[in-house]
Amino acid sequence: MNTFFSSDSYGSNNATTMSIGHLKHLLDDEDILVPSYQREYVWTKKQKQGYLQTLSQGAPLSGPIINIDENTGKQYIMDGRNRLFTIYYFLKGDISFENEEGETISYSNMAPSEQRKLNNTKISYIETRDWTKKQCQEFFMNIQEGVKLKPGELIHAKPDNPLTMEIQHIYPYFEALFTNKCSDGGIGLSKACINRYGHYEIIGTLIHMVRASKYPVRPGNTALQEFKDWGNEDTEFSLLLPSGWTRNTCVTETKLLLHKYSNILQSVPRSRSGMKLTNHLRLLYFIFKSDIYQVYLNEEIYSKIEKLLTRVMDKDGKEYDEIVKLGTGGVDDIYDMYLAIYNE
Repeated sequence: MNTFFSSDSYGSNNATTMSIGHLKHLLDDEDILVPSYQREYVWTKKQKQGYLQTLSQGAPLSGPIINIDENTGKQYIMDGRNRLFTIYYFLKGDISFENEEGETISYSNMAPSEQRKLNNTKISYIETRDWTKKQCQEFFMNIQEGVKLKPGELIHAKPDNPLTMEIQHIYPYFEALFTNKCSDGGIGLSKACINRYGHYEIIGTLIHMVRASKYPVRPGNTALQEFKDWGNEDTEFSLLLPSGWTRNTCVTETKLLLHKYSNILQSVPRSRSGMKLTNHLRLLYFIFKSDIYQVYLNEEIYSKIEKLLTRVMDKDGKEYDEIVKLGTGGVDDIYDMYLAIYNE
C-alpha cells in the first residue's frame, strides 16, 4: 500500500509564543539570527505601516517559523523576517508609526504604560528543533510556493547550489557595473532590485546565454532554470555544455563578457543615456554572439557601437520601430540588424 508520510521527516515542531520584549532581547544579543539563505529585509513603507497598524489594534501576531540549534542554543528565522524586524526596528527607533489621527509615533515617545503593554504583547510562532541546514533551506523554499519569493531570492536561498556560489563569486568584481546609474556607466539596478537579488537573475541569465548561446529572454525564469540545471550532477550537467566546456569555462567566459561590457559602457557616450535593461540585454547578446567580447577593444569598436546605439535607440528611426515589432520572438533578426549597422 502506498504511504503518505515520508521516511525523511523534518523532525519536531510545535506552536509556542514569546513576548515582544523577549524578542528584542534575543535579537539584541544575537541569539536569534537570520540564516544566509533568507531574503533581505525588503518590506516597503506601506507594508511596515500596515503591520504596525495591525499591532496597534491588538490583532493576533502569528506566522514566524524559528529553528533552534540545540548544540549552540542559537535560533534562526526560517520565515517571518520582515514581520519580526519591523517590530524590532520600531522598538529601536529606526522606524516610526503614523496613527489614525495622522500623528507620528515613535517607541521612545510612547507612555511607559504603553511601552510595557507593547513589550508584553505575545507573538505566536512555530518552533522547530535541530533541523539540518538542508532541511531548513528546503522548507523555506517550499513554504514560499514560488510566489512570494522572486527568482533571484530563490537562487540566493540555496547557497550550496553551484550556480549560486558562482554568482556570489562573480558579483563583487562587477558590483559597480550593476549598481552604477546609467549616466555613470552602469546598468543601474535599483537598491530595491539588489535587495531582492535581481542581480542574481541577471548574472544567472548571462551564464545561461554564454552556455547555451541563446538570447536572455525573461531573466528571472531563465536564471531559475539555469539554477536547477546547475544543481544536477556533473555527469548530467555535462550534457548541457558545449563540447570541451566545463562549469569553469561558463564562468570564465561570463566574467570576460562583463569585463568588456563594463569598458564599453564607460567608453561609449550613447550608452550613458536612456539605456533600459532590455537595451543592455540586446547589446550584451550582440557583443557575445559577434565575439566582440573576445577581441581587444579600441576606439574604432567604441565608435561603431556608438553608431549602433544611436540608430537602434532613436525612437523616431525605422530600426527602433522594427525592433518593437519583432519583440523577443525576433531576436535573430534583431541581431542581424545590429550586425549590419555595426559593419556599415
